[in-house]
Parts: sequence; structure tokens; C-alpha cells
Amino acid sequence: MQHRIFLVPPLGDPEVGRRRWEQRHGDLFTATPGLLGYTQNRPVAQEWARGTARFCSETWFADRDAERGAYSSAYYREVVTPDEASFLDRQAAWSAAVVGGEAGPADGIRVLWFDDAPPPGARWRPLELSRPVPPPGRGTRVYTAVMAEPGEALALTRGAGPVALVCRPRAYALPSPKGSQR
Repeated sequence: MQHRIFLVPPLGDPEVGRRRWEQRHGDLFTATPGLLGYTQNRPVAQEWARGTARFCSETWFADRDAERGAYSSAYYREVVTPDEASFLDRQAAWSAAVVGGEAGPADGIRVLWFDDAPPPGARWRPLELSRPVPPPGRGTRVYTAVMAEPGEALALTRGAGPVALVCRPRAYALPSPKGSQR
């Protein structure tokens, strides 16, 4: 399985981008050929208010060849890419393959820690990455924790700046391929 995590800053007005990502992009992206799973890690309102929110998503494909095929498909080039270019700073995008570990449950509030030393106070699960996290983070891990309330997560990440992201995961159901009983 090819699992990848993406972190991309907004392009233009972050609020306009957030609405487009949450209300339109997920439905477009889930029609990408070969996609087996898609989750948007949607930053909580306080992240957008303090200016530290970024678009963070995760994808799953059968393998690296299926992923390459998806991103080189006519659908991705002609439909998804223009949509992304309208609200994502694609030039500043970062992604890494997840090569080990599991993020755990997607219920509740998820904290993503893009650095090699998360703070105490949570049950962290490390995800091993194929490449280093973006600065100012360090290392080749992103740590995840699930909290019941946004306030608890925001208190844990206070002062962390862009190495932390407090979000609500939204896993998308994928359309069934033509002729299958998915």
C-alpha cells in the first residue's frame, strides 16, 4: 500500500481556499483513477485564525506505480490540477510517503506534530516518512495523537507554530469504479 501525506500552504485568501477545499475539492479528487483512500485533515477554526493552518491530506494507492499512474492521468491533469492551482501554493507543497507506522483512529481531534520531539501530554503515534518534514520541523517522522476536544489539543500545541496542526480528519468515501461492486 502506498500511503502519502501532503502539507500545502494556501494560495490567496485562506478562507476562500478553505471553503473550496472542504466543499468542492474532495469530491473532485476522489474520482482520481486508482485512488483507494483520501482523508482531509481539516484545521480547526483556531488554526486558521492564528495563521498557522495549512492544507493537509493523506492518500492511499495500491502501490507506487498506481500512484504515479493516477497523477499522470488525464483526469488529474485536466480536472484536479486546475482546481488545486486555484487555492493551493503548489510550488511550496511538501509530501512524503509513509513508510511505517499507523496514525490510529481518525475520530475526534487529531494533532499532527511535524518535528522529532512532540511534547508530553498525549499518546503519540509516530509515522515514519520517506523524507524529512518541512522546516521548521526536523526529522523523518510525523507524530499523531487523537484528543477528545479542540481546546485540549490547542493547549498542547500552544506556541508550536507551524510544526503542529490541530485538525478534524474527514475521510472520503470513494466512488465505485464502473462495473464493480465496491
